[in-house]
Amino acid sequence: MLSRFWRRLSGRRSESTQATPAATSADAAPRVNGDAQAIIADAPVTVAGPGEEPLSTHAPDGAPPAPEPAATPGVATEATLHRSLNWRCRVLLEGASREAKASDGPELVEGLRVATEHAIRQPPAAAQRALAVAADPESSLREITELFEGDPMLAQSLLRQANSAYYRRDGTPITSLAASVQRIGTKGVQGVLTTSLIQQTLCRPGSGFDAQVQRVWSHMQRTAPIARAIAPVFGLDAETAYSLALLHDVGKLVVFDHVSRLRHEHRRDVRLPESFLNLVQLHLHEPIGGLAVLNWNLGGEAAHAVAEHHRRPLPTWHDAATECLFVAEAVELAHANFTKLEWESIWKNGGITADVAQVQDRLARLEG
Repeated sequence: MLSRFWRRLSGRRSESTQATPAATSADAAPRVNGDAQAIIADAPVTVAGPGEEPLSTHAPDGAPPAPEPAATPGVATEATLHRSLNWRCRVLLEGASREAKASDGPELVEGLRVATEHAIRQPPAAAQRALAVAADPESSLREITELFEGDPMLAQSLLRQANSAYYRRDGTPITSLAASVQRIGTKGVQGVLTTSLIQQTLCRPGSGFDAQVQRVWSHMQRTAPIARAIAPVFGLDAETAYSLALLHDVGKLVVFDHVSRLRHEHRRDVRLPESFLNLVQLHLHEPIGGLAVLNWNLGGEAAHAVAEHHRRPLPTWHDAATECLFVAEAVELAHANFTKLEWESIWKNGGITADVAQVQDRLARLEG
């Protein structure tokens, strides 16, 4: 399937750098006027979530400057992510419309700004233990296999992954959990567990948001195999790229989850202009996603990749993980929006350093 969409998107290789309109979405967030416009960058961006525009590092007059990046490149700390989130929340609220300020919007933003366990739902303890076992290099095959034996749904996911086109190179199907673990390896197991963690924790908000949540989650799932396919071009481990892509927009799911909680607490529908909810999703999902990854004990490097996957502003050092995510998301969005890929714009806007021809060749061979 992916190879077919690649042929449709790319056309002839010699035409791959021709300019075409940036991808958009039917449910795109509308532009806003006034001070909020100041947080939107002037340059067009090829890759963003459906309807997204970039957050500029220039705040409205009188607002504080953007926080400095983390001291250690490629590693996010809780303090760094909270500084970024606090700044974005302040700029967002200062530029909000009168309607948004009179709604439940400020309460939503304040709840997300604190971003404690109240805003970020903790996954089941069993899911966290399973990820810790899979990530431990000392864990035995038996210990990892046991993670799946008591959970039929999880076992089915493992078998499905092991028998996917990516892993089933010799055409031989696998029916054993132990053989499945051996085939996909411990990092592949982590990808299966990450998928389960997100589904259990964040993908059932109810209250009218199910369709939107599923759109976000489907985008994350479609981006993951693309990131895995192109990861070697960026010098990134393929399974690590897969797991990061599964997580990259998790902050959006956290926002939806918190909206649902507000509805439950108030025992009424949340009063929130759709345009403001779109802006909240757009501008807050990166640091919130990074904080979720940290809270789930998935590590500072993964948190950094999630929190900076739109590469705004561009890092001053080589950041393979965010480069890979940026390109993978651009490819997925072009597919979802039936637009042709703008390679030149992607490389320019994302500050991509990898060889575009190698990325194109890997995508051309990609089988879904």
